[in-house]
Amino acid sequence: MQSLSELLNWHVRLAEGDAALSDILFDPKSRRISYFVVRHAGGDGSHTLAAASYLGTIDTDAREIELMISTEELTRAPRWEPGAPGFDPGLAALPPLVIGPFGATHAPLLMPGTDEDARPVPEDARAEKALENYQRLSRWIERPVFASDGEIGKLGDITGDLQENRLDWLVIDNGKFFGRERRVLPFSALAHRAPGDKGGHLVLDVTTAEYEEAPTLEDHTQPAA
Repeated sequence: MQSLSELLNWHVRLAEGDAALSDILFDPKSRRISYFVVRHAGGDGSHTLAAASYLGTIDTDAREIELMISTEELTRAPRWEPGAPGFDPGLAALPPLVIGPFGATHAPLLMPGTDEDARPVPEDARAEKALENYQRLSRWIERPVFASDGEIGKLGDITGDLQENRLDWLVIDNGKFFGRERRVLPFSALAHRAPGDKGGHLVLDVTTAEYEEAPTLEDHTQPAA
């Protein structure tokens, strides 16, 4: 089980060079990752969409993922520059601040390079289409979550099996200072996401009572006896 928000802190190794992971695009219907949003070290300041099929090895000890995409393929891949239509303002200056599965906040690594080195990048219709067709992890994390009979907390994370490209679980944080709990519900419990100016909210096909009976993240991640 891999935390998607934790991936935003990991090093990205390319076939040639390194990159930072800025965001993840996924399809909530198929529960599959579609693209990794990367910023190439020493690049022109644009962000590139690397298809999930480029995912190679995953090294949990080194906190590193491999994207088997060449520099030439990266150049041809869909991309856009910060500030382009449809680009999240939070990604324009810094990668999003995310909350890991154990409640710690992290900011992904920034790669070398300055705005002075950036060159204008023509708008890429393929990137804009991807932004319209898929969901961005950065717009889901910390969004309010509602059961059928009331609010139950905020989305703390999405987890799944990256090698199988399968998103399995939603981690819901009740947001309480005292008695804080993070409970895990299957992704299939998602009824819909209501969009909004601040990212909208999620609605689950469960009751608050069913949420309270769901396993905590700590219990969920314990290895089987």
